[in-house]
Amino acid sequence: MDRKRMRLQVIAGMDTDGNEILRSRTVSNLKFEAQDANINIVASALGSLIATPIKQVTRIEEVVL
Repeated sequence: MDRKRMRLQVIAGMDTDGNEILRSRTVSNLKFEAQDANINIVASALGSLIATPIKQVTRIEEVVL
């Protein structure tokens, strides 16, 4: 079964040295046909709902060969 997910890497805070503390959130069950632009729109909408800023959005595809 082919699957598509997106991972949001968010900035959870700063450590004592001033480095970013990063956390990941994964959204599963995206339509496999979903285009990158649409995934980015969804990521932006989710970003407006969470308290921490999004640093990076990653598309993850799993394909059975």
